[in-house]
Amino acid sequence: MISTADQRIGVFVDLSNLYHSARRLHGSRPNFGGILEKGVSNRKLIRAFAYGISNQTPEEEKFFESLTKQGFELRMKELQVFGDGTKKGDWDVGIAIDALRYAKKVDVVILITGDGDFVPLVRALQHEGVRVEGMAFGLAASIKLKEAVDQFTDLSADKRSFLIPSKLAREGRIRLLRR
Repeated sequence: MISTADQRIGVFVDLSNLYHSARRLHGSRPNFGGILEKGVSNRKLIRAFAYGISNQTPEEEKFFESLTKQGFELRMKELQVFGDGTKKGDWDVGIAIDALRYAKKVDVVILITGDGDFVPLVRALQHEGVRVEGMAFGLAASIKLKEAVDQFTDLSADKRSFLIPSKLAREGRIRLLRR
């Protein structure tokens, strides 16, 4: 299927997955506005959700505010801390439920994560007739996820559009690889 201007788009972003992939692979932060713009392209954005775990810091609040200004609706929850001290914080089930809830309202779901746990979601959406496009930093993305989606965009292929250099990189202390 070709991308057309009349396609209705739903975007679902796993903030933690993308943030940590960008930091680990490139020493940078993802440019979520650039990613959203490239993903949606000339099509009709219905909703764009960004899912994250809140630590309630001032820096984090600025980040979340910037996401909202870029067109994302935030879905947040606090980190779970268990009695034995272990911590857990993910949105896999929440993202899956929301994506399936919107399956009848969109033509294309853009899943922005490299997490292979989403392969069953991809298959379920495709079964409902929804095209699924994936976007992630390629080396940090599951091979099975890349194979399952209808189209995959490797964000590492265009670092200038999809990364915000770290302060150290801007000061010239770290040289980021550019294409």
